[in-house]
Amino acid sequence: MPHLFYGRLKDGEIVLDEHETQHLKVVRIKENEEILVTDGEGRLYRCRVLKIGKDESIARLIESKEKREKILSLTLCIASQHWERLRWLVEKAVELGVARIVVYKSSRGRSYTDKLDKLSLVIRNAAKQCARCHFPKLVVLDNFDLPVEPSQTFVLHRSGEQLTISRAIHFNNIVVGPEGDFTDAELNVLRSKYALFSLGETIFRFETAALLVMGLMYFLNDPLEEG
Repeated sequence: MPHLFYGRLKDGEIVLDEHETQHLKVVRIKENEEILVTDGEGRLYRCRVLKIGKDESIARLIESKEKREKILSLTLCIASQHWERLRWLVEKAVELGVARIVVYKSSRGRSYTDKLDKLSLVIRNAAKQCARCHFPKLVVLDNFDLPVEPSQTFVLHRSGEQLTISRAIHFNNIVVGPEGDFTDAELNVLRSKYALFSLGETIFRFETAALLVMGLMYFLNDPLEEG
């Protein structure tokens, strides 16, 4: 499979930043070779490399098209203490095609507002790895004020009712707690706004629980979007 790069269209040319320039060099792309580039918003460009610089490269646009992909009308809200576990879950969310990822701060999670660029790069690299041209929207919060519609949102928590397929299909947003669980005060707030559902007696890690439900939603969600 050809490598996929990320770039911005400007005046008929594709501009590739320092990360993509490094990618070009790692896979030994030379000037005058053709490459595939996405803008992260669903467009796929066929280009010819004009210049590979130190921190920026330029390619000439040959062909542009919209790529049809299965996109879940799903927002995943995550709180985490540990970067590696958060990074892993973000990668899987990208692969499964969620529309939006919200990284929020709970009492037992850490703030990732200082990692916005790093998280954006994780999303980019994960999308390129699985040849996705639609990157999920990213929101990073320093609080617990989730930007989701309560009636369309459920929280994964062992104190909730058993989650079933017939219930899952009615929701577009999933909230997953941190490694140390929500505090009692946070649970009270969540119960006042959202439905709480459990995956049964087994205690899953937060990333395992999220992946399991995202996989379920992948098969329940709408088929390939029109494009």
